[in-house]
Amino acid sequence: MPWKIARTPFTSISTPANTAEAGRRFDDVKSGVDARDDVRLGTPATASDGRTTVEVTATNSADSAKSFTVEVDFTDRDGKLLDAVVLTVSDVPAGGTGKGTARSTHDLSGDVRAKVPRAVRH
Repeated sequence: MPWKIARTPFTSISTPANTAEAGRRFDDVKSGVDARDDVRLGTPATASDGRTTVEVTATNSADSAKSFTVEVDFTDRDGKLLDAVVLTVSDVPAGGTGKGTARSTHDLSGDVRAKVPRAVRH
């Protein structure tokens, strides 16, 4: 069954079992192309509910609409993984950009940073 999610979807991958699930989500993407260079992150911020959020912008250089599956890792300043989520930015038009929001699955404290270790365009 293909994995399709609209608006601000995420899956926690902060435990080994969930890490395996995230890997399966990427494995489910057929004909995906590495798109890490096409994904940009904003500055992480703490939302009113205490969760850390970061805006995700995907730029589609293809000649047709595509979706992007993106893993966002939240780390401390030393690079220690605090949390990670997988989201889909759906139906980005050819030559256009699409946006989504990665949201941590629990409250994070300290100097939280965000990075994209995996992203595919499909």
